[in-house]
Amino acid sequence: MAENKELTGKVALVTGGSRGIGAAIALKFAQRGADVAINYISSATAAESVAEAIRAHGVRAMTVKADISNETDVGAMFQDVVREFGRLDIAVSNSGIEHFGRLDEDTGADIDRIFAVNVKGQYFVAQQAYKYMEDYGRVMLTSSISAVKGVPRHAVYAASKAAILGMAKCLAVDFGPRNITVNVLAAGGVKTDMYDHNATEYIPGGENMTAQQIEELLSKWSPLGRVGLPEDVAGVAALIASRDSQWLTGQTFHVSGGAYMT
Repeated sequence: MAENKELTGKVALVTGGSRGIGAAIALKFAQRGADVAINYISSATAAESVAEAIRAHGVRAMTVKADISNETDVGAMFQDVVREFGRLDIAVSNSGIEHFGRLDEDTGADIDRIFAVNVKGQYFVAQQAYKYMEDYGRVMLTSSISAVKGVPRHAVYAASKAAILGMAKCLAVDFGPRNITVNVLAAGGVKTDMYDHNATEYIPGGENMTAQQIEELLSKWSPLGRVGLPEDVAGVAALIASRDSQWLTGQTFHVSGGAYMT
């Protein structure tokens, strides 16, 4: 079977691309032939490791440090990418931070910190994509199944991710005249380093369970009987980046294996 290289000649930027879902998306795009820019905030070594893996597919890669919550940083990042590659066709706003907090303990500072990255930062990415992206491009924002399903002590995070659903609907209209699609990846139950840190929070009594016990419980959420992997989300991102998705915009794709919390 011929290898799918339909993104050859395209340039993608993935924020938060040095690990987890972002790294998997970046590698998937590279496998499909795209040159890829990896954004990171703290770990240059991890970002360069992903870049090297991308180059192994015979495409170009660069790393770029930027704080997504900083408007100036985001603008400079897009300028760097276009200066290096000459164009931009795909922007994946993957950066995000998770938060659990008691209702009687969350502060305004907590809310500002979460919304600065998960909402404001994603809007900054969309703004710059509008400025620099080629027509017929693809913008992908990041939400979560937490935006539509209740989880204890998760209200601030869920609100930040729910905001993205409305944001994408409006941005799809704004980008539409240029035939640029705007869609949302809303993952759930995906095994990343964030999963390792936060999985216990989703299960009552999870702090007293082993990692294997937690995974067995989370696997039961899905009719497919397993937790997700970063590659599962990357596959959906590749679909959205493809020619086959040209009539999909303003949509939220719940990449959760059919799992919903009760």
